[in-house]
Amino acid sequence: MPELDENVDESWGSFEGQCQGCDLFGRLNDLLLCKDCAAKLERDLIRQRDWDYSATAFGLSADAREKLRRQVIAQHGEALELIAPSKATLNEGTTRRRRKRRD
Repeated sequence: MPELDENVDESWGSFEGQCQGCDLFGRLNDLLLCKDCAAKLERDLIRQRDWDYSATAFGLSADAREKLRRQVIAQHGEALELIAPSKATLNEGTTRRRRKRRD
């Protein structure tokens, strides 16, 4: 297994370019994300329980997935790091006031 760890940096990223998450230049993965942004995306997918797109959660049981989610939240917090929150989440605490039309 140690030989795999040595080759991780060599095999990371097939592309050189600008990261779509942080705009820094360097090696990118197939989603055009750097290592840091790819990790943020993975944590966001786990936080949102988007198991179909999470490589880390692949093949885990439902209990193991929830345990993984609790670990991510304990280490990195509950707030999303890369994925923008949905509009419903942004507007939860706000209410709109409507003006009454005067004739």
